[in-house]
Amino acid sequence: MAIISNTGQKTYKSDLAGAFETLQEQRGDLLSMVRDVQLASRLLALEEARRLKTDVSADDPRVARYTRGADTILQRAAALDVEVQIAHIRVPTVTKTETLLQGRITDEAAKAAAHLTVTLVDEKGNPVPNVAPVETDDSGYYAFLLQPTQVDALANHRALTLQVGSDNGKLVPSGIKPFTLTKGQMTVSEARLQASELDQLTARVATKSKAKAPAAKKKT
Repeated sequence: MAIISNTGQKTYKSDLAGAFETLQEQRGDLLSMVRDVQLASRLLALEEARRLKTDVSADDPRVARYTRGADTILQRAAALDVEVQIAHIRVPTVTKTETLLQGRITDEAAKAAAHLTVTLVDEKGNPVPNVAPVETDDSGYYAFLLQPTQVDALANHRALTLQVGSDNGKLVPSGIKPFTLTKGQMTVSEARLQASELDQLTARVATKSKAKAPAAKKKT
């Protein structure tokens, strides 16, 4: 939990940042607790369905009702997994002159594809010079923090995109949309990798994790 000094104007910004950090941590913890309760209730529903099937009758309508309920609970837990991952994202601090390119790399169910290398490439698929690759964190989140000179150098590129890679290969996700960058503004570019793309990268899809903020690359 962040420490809040509460000494007035001198610590106003740090206190405010600390308060938001604490709230975000608590949100992630509470979402995790709700997910765990959902999973526990699913086990109870499945056990009751098994008991009814054994002790009463397999044709008892409650068996199907409990089984359907267990499936619904599992879907809710999967959605909460995604929310937990998002709650643990930490967006880097950006100044007025810096440009932020950020997003998540996930599977088709929006679960994180963790620890993939993300490279900014031009319309020909070539890595953009002087922009170092970054890595997705446990939430599948990545961030490029670009200086004005870097964005100026990209002015001639009509379309940029992302290349993701691992030790097993590299690819430009089929579903990703090209984008351009504007100096001093934030751009969000996200990619949902198809199963075949994840297999090609042998990517690890995270389910339960607490992410650390990615090391956004700063260059002058």
